Amino acid sequence: MLVGCGGGEDAGTDTGSDTGTGGGAGGETGSDGEVAGTITISDFAYGDPLTVPPGALIRVINEDSARHDVDAKDGTSFDTDLIGQGEELTFNAPEEEGTYDFTCSAHPQMSGQLIVSG
Repeated sequence: MLVGCGGGEDAGTDTGSDTGTGGGAGGETGSDGEVAGTITISDFAYGDPLTVPPGALIRVINEDSARHDVDAKDGTSFDTDLIGQGEELTFNAPEEEGTYDFTCSAHPQMSGQLIVSG
């Protein structure tokens, strides 16, 4: 089970297209910056692992009343800002293929997984 929350630096901005929620395989990132996958935070959980290609644009949507973020447990791969209920942001997946565990800086019991493959 995945869960989420966090803090950190601003890793992205809002985008216009949504390609799904909670995980699963996303499409390729287009040259126009299309979102390849979405992490939807709900009930203090991130949802299923999300698989995207290297460097893909990922949207994060917070449906919880608490503030959450998405911070790579390795401390260097990605670190988003905390966002409140109804807010969203985007960030780019790491360029290196692999499985990245992440957590919420405000709620460390939350955990999720990003799979970069492609």
